Amino acid sequence: MNKKQVNEWIPSAKKAVEEYGIAKNGEVDNKFRGYISSFGAAVILGSLKSAAAFMANKGESNVERNLLIRAMYKIINGEDISSEEVFKYICDNNNRKTKEDFINASIALKLSLNYFEIAKKNNAAGTEGEA
Repeated sequence: MNKKQVNEWIPSAKKAVEEYGIAKNGEVDNKFRGYISSFGAAVILGSLKSAAAFMANKGESNVERNLLIRAMYKIINGEDISSEEVFKYICDNNNRKTKEDFINASIALKLSLNYFEIAKKNNAAGTEGEA
């Protein structure tokens, strides 16, 4: 982790959170916090490719975790591309610098989420207490 890089990227990360709709009305779904927190560990314990593949695919999740991988890419490269293109970029550039960039971007993204409130669960919809 490069603390200087992370600190420089926090404003871009906050902007990406807002731009991609990860935060809505000043609130972030707690599941986004969980996914971004687990990304770094997944990279360290597994690989950048496997972590990116998980994030790029919505799967069974009720939040669009692919927005997080797109936001990380935008923080790093300043461009908006699809999650499939981000995954291809990672596969084509699977090296130490790319790995460090994505870890730093994920940390900046996680820290930028502190600017937002955690979204309240909607008890009327029956989601209170769900895991």
